[in-house]
Amino acid sequence: MKVEKLYDISFPLSDDKKLLYFQGQYNQSGGTIIINKNETLDLGTYFNSISIKKWISYTSITKIKVTLHLIGNFFVDFYGVSINGEEEVLRIKCDDSLEQTFNAADFDDFDLIGIRLTALNDEAIFLGGQYSGIFQFESEIKIGITICTFNREKYLLPNLDKLKQLTDRNKDINVMVIDNGRTLAEQDTPELQIIHNPNFGGSGGFARVMIEQVNKNKNTHFILMDDDIIIELSSLERIYCLLRHLKPEHSTKFFAGAMIRLDEPTIQHENTAYWNGMIARSFGKGFNLTDKYILCMNESIESNINRYAGWWFCCIPVDVVKKIGYPLPVFIKGDDVEYGIRNQNDILTMNGIGVWHEAFAKKENPVIKYFSDRNMFLVNHLAFGFGRLTLMISILLKIIKRIFNGDWNNIRIMEPALKDLNEGLTGMTAIASDEKFASLKNYPLDKNIISSIISIIKLGIEHCINYDKLDEEYKHFRSENLLDQKFWRRYLNI
Repeated sequence: MKVEKLYDISFPLSDDKKLLYFQGQYNQSGGTIIINKNETLDLGTYFNSISIKKWISYTSITKIKVTLHLIGNFFVDFYGVSINGEEEVLRIKCDDSLEQTFNAADFDDFDLIGIRLTALNDEAIFLGGQYSGIFQFESEIKIGITICTFNREKYLLPNLDKLKQLTDRNKDINVMVIDNGRTLAEQDTPELQIIHNPNFGGSGGFARVMIEQVNKNKNTHFILMDDDIIIELSSLERIYCLLRHLKPEHSTKFFAGAMIRLDEPTIQHENTAYWNGMIARSFGKGFNLTDKYILCMNESIESNINRYAGWWFCCIPVDVVKKIGYPLPVFIKGDDVEYGIRNQNDILTMNGIGVWHEAFAKKENPVIKYFSDRNMFLVNHLAFGFGRLTLMISILLKIIKRIFNGDWNNIRIMEPALKDLNEGLTGMTAIASDEKFASLKNYPLDKNIISSIISIIKLGIEHCINYDKLDEEYKHFRSENLLDQKFWRRYLNI
């Protein structure tokens, strides 16, 4: 059986991210790491360790090959890491480069495999390397990396340059940009498509992605990505190899990339999440990804029937879209939550598959809160195990929390959110999403706060009284309008 690359050993994108790549004592000059005598470079990190338990669980891997490009004399230590601690497996003394092959099953007691390089002479050099594997079977896959954007060229253009490096060397990967702002020149090549779309928010952009991916019948999978992220290419290399060798029982599952904070680039914000009927609960929030014990915890995310993956990085099989349909027409917020829950399947994750993203708190304003409140109340109807009591408690808790924080405008914006919620999806989509968004930016936020709170409570009670009727409307709308493309093509006027 042939040896296939899993991913390259990656070098830090910037100094503030380097502990996610290398730890120890070393000096870096471009793609060269210089290690002095008796000093150690540790590769057992978020991006450069091997998530051995996940590779064995998800794929048919049988052997792992490690290739290290070295100049000088080294001790190379291979070690396993689990929640119970760390254990050295093998030490090799080598002169210059090294290739070493292991049986994957020899490491199945560990979560991670790490490597340490200890220099035996001054100015020993590490030039990189890669991890490869041998698998029992493989599938032919093609991946579309898809980005929905609105005037975010600052992030988008550097990411497109980076993705071109990937598509140049891997013809099974292509890129599609859905441009809601229509500020980019349209393009149609085998490697890159840029398609203009009306500004119907993220849900409209990602619905267009799904329509195009299904209709072109080119890719087996696509990855939904935000336009304001920083990408690590080795994450995409992992995804490609994982999908090629995925066990059949995982074929309809989503693969999620973690969100790492852009302002604290070694701290994880979320490694999937679940909806508890009142708020979204993030797994792995606040995890320090420079800690090996934390990395083992990060590999052991619990299952939940209402679990979902954020669309800053979410890999979806095209066949799943054909089965479960298209996103809710909610402009922004909550479409990824409902869609992940709708798939009724576990979600795959792995250390080393993640992106950096600006913290959501920095983006919040009353208009964003309108969509967040309205849409998450709506998700309450479409998730599993919740009802009118959960919804009313959620409304009251939001009011109390915002009073406590003096968050008056975000209380006031709950009033139109609940009014529109009570109209059902048919009422919400009677006006085009871009028009609704424009009207909200001019919504008056000077109403007496006591009057607003009374109105919000009345609207919440009204919703609870009509809960069963609205519940049926939401579910009927989804089953009648979102299983095929007709609604979205009409709504987007395409």
